[in-house]
Amino acid sequence: MLAEATLNGDTRGRSALDKMCREYRRPVFAVLRARGYDESEAEDLTQEFFLQLFETEAWKRADRQRGRFRSFLLGTLTHTLQHEWAARRRLKRGGDTTTESIEAAREKGEEPVASDGAPSDSVFDREWALHLIQTAFAKVEGDFASAGRSGDFAVLRRFLPGVEKPLRYDEAAKLLGKNEGTVKSLVHRLRDDYRVALRSLVARTVAAAHEVDEELAYLHTVLTAPPRDGG
Repeated sequence: MLAEATLNGDTRGRSALDKMCREYRRPVFAVLRARGYDESEAEDLTQEFFLQLFETEAWKRADRQRGRFRSFLLGTLTHTLQHEWAARRRLKRGGDTTTESIEAAREKGEEPVASDGAPSDSVFDREWALHLIQTAFAKVEGDFASAGRSGDFAVLRRFLPGVEKPLRYDEAAKLLGKNEGTVKSLVHRLRDDYRVALRSLVARTVAAAHEVDEELAYLHTVLTAPPRDGG
């Protein structure tokens, strides 16, 4: 998406940036809520954060070889929050409220980096993992709908990870009007399609193919760990 935003004209470039904003909005909002901002403040700050990111073109600094994009984005958000907090302190003291831009900080040699293992990291990463899972789920669901098989998916979806109430194979067979052997084959294919969709999403956010399994393992750990900071 970043490459498309950089190489294409205004319309396609803006579309790519808008898509990036939609994909990462939820994790950014979650971090702001975990930092103690109320819902309205968090909404405003999320919008302001992405607006500054786009207007300063700070996103062009993202480099696949230097780590995950989510780490880059969280580091940039952490930097922005630090200066927003400092500006509030100056305001209380009657001083200047001007905040330092992301780009200005980089020109001084300050590269925003998220604090490793901080609560905000786990909140951000958990929301990002949930977004990936939901997007992969939606991709598979869309493929079933395109094939005119939404009814099948309504039953088979309950064999995917994270569903509230999994089905037994014999129950699914009755609902679908098929034998258990056929249902097992359909479930196997569905899970494969889901894994492919999820791996494809993760592959876009890491530097090399061999890092996909490592990232998936990490995101699984994030999702299964007890939430912190109310996340």
